[in-house]
Amino acid sequence: MKTTPVKYLNRKQLLARYGIGNTTLYRWIQDSSVRFPMPVQLGPRCVRWKLSDLEQWEANREEAEENQVSAA
Repeated sequence: MKTTPVKYLNRKQLLARYGIGNTTLYRWIQDSSVRFPMPVQLGPRCVRWKLSDLEQWEANREEAEENQVSAA
């Protein structure tokens, strides 16, 4: 059985993916209501975000938005 390699995004890729800046990124990380995935420390100066965690966060966010629309 083959395992799928874990894919990571660096900060620059993450900012481009969501069209946000550093301030928004770090606000999302600190705001518990956003539930943004925490970065993974891969080395002393190497921080990345797991792509699978980001995709799950996006799916949860879309589901929450759909639930708000249907409840209105």
